[in-house]
This record gives sequence, C-alpha cells and structure tokens, in this order.
Amino acid sequence: MIHDPDAGPRERHTTWFDLADASVALTTTVRAASRAAQDTLYAYRTTSTDRQAAWHVDITVVEPCHSLIDAPPEVGDIREIGPSALAARHITEGGREVFWIDRHRTLVGHDPTRHATTVHCATEEAATYFAVRLVRQLMTAQLLAAGAVYTHTAALVHHERGILIAGHPGAGKTTTLIAVLRQLGGAFVTSDRLLLAADRNGGLRGYAWPAHLRVGVGTLHAYPDLTGLVPTGLHADPTGLHAKLSIEPPDVPRLAPAATLTACCRPSVMIWPKLSPTAGSPRHERIPTGTVHATLTDTQLFMHRPTVGASSHVNHWLAPTPPAHTMQTNRRAVVAALARTVPCYALVARPDPATLAEAVTAILHDAEAATR
Repeated sequence: MIHDPDAGPRERHTTWFDLADASVALTTTVRAASRAAQDTLYAYRTTSTDRQAAWHVDITVVEPCHSLIDAPPEVGDIREIGPSALAARHITEGGREVFWIDRHRTLVGHDPTRHATTVHCATEEAATYFAVRLVRQLMTAQLLAAGAVYTHTAALVHHERGILIAGHPGAGKTTTLIAVLRQLGGAFVTSDRLLLAADRNGGLRGYAWPAHLRVGVGTLHAYPDLTGLVPTGLHADPTGLHAKLSIEPPDVPRLAPAATLTACCRPSVMIWPKLSPTAGSPRHERIPTGTVHATLTDTQLFMHRPTVGASSHVNHWLAPTPPAHTMQTNRRAVVAALARTVPCYALVARPDPATLAEAVTAILHDAEAATR
C-alpha cells in the first residue's frame, strides 16, 4: 500500500532496543513494523521510554523521491542485501550514503557522522522488512566493534549452563537443540548464529543474533504435536523431510512449551553433533583442546574459512564490520578462549528426541566432572 500524502501526517512510534553496550532507536509511522521488530528481535531489551541511543533509524511510508534514484551508481557500488535483492549505493556531498533498493522501492539514507539512518518505503510491507533487518544490522555492527565475532552455532541455557551446539549445515544442530529444550528444559538463545566475545577475565559471553528458526520437516515429524506446522503437501512426500521451515520467535514456545527466550549465555560446554538414522547407540567423546583449537581455527568458528573468506550469512551492506585485521584478532581471541575454557564433545547419535536428550545429559555430567 502506497501512503496517501493527502491523508495527513501519520503518528510516529519510537522503540528503543539495547543489548550489552549496543543500542538503536527505531521510529516509524507503521505500527506493524514496530511490532515485527520487537517480535523477531527477541534478544534485545525494548522500551518506549525516551532515552539515549547510539544509533537512530527513522522509517516512513511515502513514495521515495530523490535525484539519485535513476542515476547509475559507480562501478562496484551495487550491493547484495538479501535473496534476489540489490542496493545501488551513492555518495552525496558531506559523505552521506544513499541506497536505492528497487525491488522494495525503498530509499535508505545513511549518515555515519550523525549515527542516523532514514528510510522512505513505498509500502508498509517494505517498512516492516527493513525495520527488522536494519535494527539488527546496526545492533550487530556495534557488538562486532566491541570485539564480538560471528559463530555458526545453536545455543541454549540449561540450569544456568550455556550449551553451544556447533557444526556445519546438516550436522543436526537444530534437531539437538529442540530435543534438549523439549526433553530437559531450558532457555532458547539462538538456533543458528551466536555472537561470541572474550571478556576481560579470559572467559566468553555469547549474544543471540535474533532471527527465525529454520527447522527441518523431519525434525517436526518426530513430535506429534508439531506435525501441524508442516504444510499438507510435505506430509506424504519423502523428499520433503529434508525441507526446512521458518519458525518465527513468538512461536518458539510451541516448539518447546517449557522453553523461554533469553538474550545471552556464558558457554560452559560445546557439542559437535553428527546425527544419522543409522548411528546405532549414542556415543560421545571429549575432543582434545589442541584439536578443538585447530579445527576452530581452520573453520573460523564455522562461519569464515581462510581460503574463501566470510560466510554469505555475514552481510553488512549498510553498517560495515571492523577492518579485516581487527576481526582476525578478535576471532583468534575467541577461538583461544573457547578451546581453553569450554570442554568440547563429539556426539554421534540417531535424531531421536529421547536418545539425544539422554546423550546430552551424559555429556553435561562428564563436563561437570571434568571441571571439579
């Protein structure tokens, strides 16, 4: 829906988001955009009380108008901002950046000096889309600047213990995560991406990168009460078991009724699952510290490979990450702290909920005994 300029001014709503030392104030004329940001970005504390913020985002539904919309950008200034979505970047006088996203008919003005981003969207759908993504990107950029690094891992808190479930796509991270939350209880942190930062005491702090969950149809079929989430066409299709569905954060309690949502954790054990229907009896083993360090260094916490660079999951088209040498230093610090302070276990098991819960319980007992 294109905003009617003759309908009069629309009420503006401001929500403040913060996590650790990062903060963003979102002001928008679209209530649905504000609600979507609060629902999806569950990891951030929110308030409607006037306060200071490190960055300000202002989103308005109005037909975008700017002389640069039809101007060709400089070579190399076309940026990928998402699936099948590109932004044309221009630099105006004074160093202000302007991005035109034709697919969403959205104009984004970015002023790093004033720490302000203004967004003009032709539709409310576009406003909702950018409210979630811009707030999260700007919050993440601040956490990265403070020393955090991306890791490709699921995480939860069980009895005040942070459990990281790490591995490459298809290893069974989300299946293990849901089994533990449903069978053992706990607080959901993230299903796919965690920001890890080394603290001054040599330990680690993990911050959720809030987003929807990508859950395999096969995982949902393991629970009778969750089969209703599977589209009808995938129930009888064996190939559909490998498909993944998006579960929004407000629906997490449906996946694990006893689970809560939390923003951060202090890692105390890390599990590398390898799930297979033919795995036989579950087995786990402690991985030597040197092997953990070497593996995480080689894969850069599973989201950055030395030979090909950053994962495609890392997309900071608006707010850049710190310089490469700074990110590398931060990654080394996190890898060293993780290998030194967090016991890591390889887990081979069938993707059966009860089996997984029993196996993780045994790992937790072993890890606790190892720290005594």
